[in-house]
Amino acid sequence: CYFINRRSVIQPDTTTDDLLLLRTARHADVKSHYGSSGVGGISFHSSSRDSNEDSDDQDRNAVGPQSQSHDEKENSPDQVKEVERSSNKCNISLNKNYLKYLSSLEPIPQKVHIFFPDKNYWNKEPSKSFPFVEHSILSLKKLNPDWNVTVYDDAMIDDVIRNAAHLNLISREERDILVGKKDGGGGGSGGNDVVVHKGAHVVERSDIARLLLMYTEGGLYLDSDRLVSKSMEDVIPRPSATRMCLPTFNDVNFCQDLICSSRGNDLFLDMIKESSKIRVAAKRRNGWIKAGGLYDLGPVLYNRHILIRVFGEDEKTFDKCGNDDFSLARDMIVTDSDEVIITAKETRCNDALLTDQASLPKCYGREDLYDAYGMKPWAVEVNAIWENK
Repeated sequence: CYFINRRSVIQPDTTTDDLLLLRTARHADVKSHYGSSGVGGISFHSSSRDSNEDSDDQDRNAVGPQSQSHDEKENSPDQVKEVERSSNKCNISLNKNYLKYLSSLEPIPQKVHIFFPDKNYWNKEPSKSFPFVEHSILSLKKLNPDWNVTVYDDAMIDDVIRNAAHLNLISREERDILVGKKDGGGGGSGGNDVVVHKGAHVVERSDIARLLLMYTEGGLYLDSDRLVSKSMEDVIPRPSATRMCLPTFNDVNFCQDLICSSRGNDLFLDMIKESSKIRVAAKRRNGWIKAGGLYDLGPVLYNRHILIRVFGEDEKTFDKCGNDDFSLARDMIVTDSDEVIITAKETRCNDALLTDQASLPKCYGREDLYDAYGMKPWAVEVNAIWENK
C-alpha cells in the first residue's frame, strides 16, 4: 500500500526521520497527476491550452463574504486563545479571531472538485473497471449522492484560471503565464495563431486552480489518487458548524491534496496573492519553472499561510519551539475549534480523513489508471527542460 500526499509516494516502512526530511525537500521524483506539487509526482504531460481570451461567458458564483482585514490586530496576543500545555514551549495557540471569522461564513457547500486529464475517466472503460477507481471517485459518488462531483480536465482548469483573471483575482499577465498566449493574428501554419509563449506546467496550473476554486466556490478539493470509504456525513458530522478541514500528513505538515472550506475564505485569497507575486517574478524555460519552485508554490506556501493565519505563527517560529511535529497543532484544532475546523492524522491510504480500516481493509494501487493515461514523472520532465536534456 502507498499513502499518497503532496504528490509524494510514501512507503509503509517510511520512518519518522524520512518524513521530516520530506517536509523540507525541494525536488520531486515520482507521483501523481494534478496533485499538489509535493515531494514527488507522476504527471500526465498534456498539451497546454494557449489562449489570451478572457472567457467572459464563464458564469461563476460571486466570491463569498468579505472580512475585515486580518491585519487589524487579529494576531495580537490578547486576541489569541490561550492554550496551556506542557509541550507547548512558545504558547502557540489557535487564532480566536480567525475562528470567529470562519464561523461567519456560509457552511461548506456540497461540491467536490477533482482534477484529471479525462473528465469522464470514471465512467468509461477500461478505467471505470479498475479497483482503484471503484474505491476512489465511484465510492465518493455512491456514498454522497447529494454532493456534486466535478472532474476538471486541462481545458477546464485553464477556464478556472481565465475566470479568475476576469474576476481580477489574478492579473492578465499571470493568466497568460499560466495558460499560455497566442498572438491572435492567424499567421501560423494553416492559419493558426502563433504561440507567443507556452503555458505553465499542469502541476503549477492545478496548484493555483485549487486555491481559486476554494475561494470562489468552496467545497472539497480532492486529488484524484485519494481513496474514499466514508460518507461526508461521517467526515463532517456538524455541517452547520464546520467551515474548513485541515488534516495532517503523519503530523509532518497539513495536507494539500485534500482541502475543504466555505466559499469566500480569505485565507485562500492570501495564498493566491502571494503565489501571484512569486509566479510573475519566477524564471521560466519553455513556460516552466524549476521543480523546486513548483514545490514552493504548492505545499510550502500552503502550510506557511495556515501557520500564520490559523495559529498566528510562521514556520520558523513553529520549528524553533520544537513543534515541527504538527501533532500539537492538530490537537489544538480538535480541542479548541469547536469543530469549526476538523482535522485528522493521516498515516495510510486507508487511515485518513475520508477512509478508515474498518470500511477499507486494504488499499488499492492506482498504477493501472495512470498507465492507461500515460502519466509520467512530472519532476523528470521539468528537470530535463532545465538541464537541456
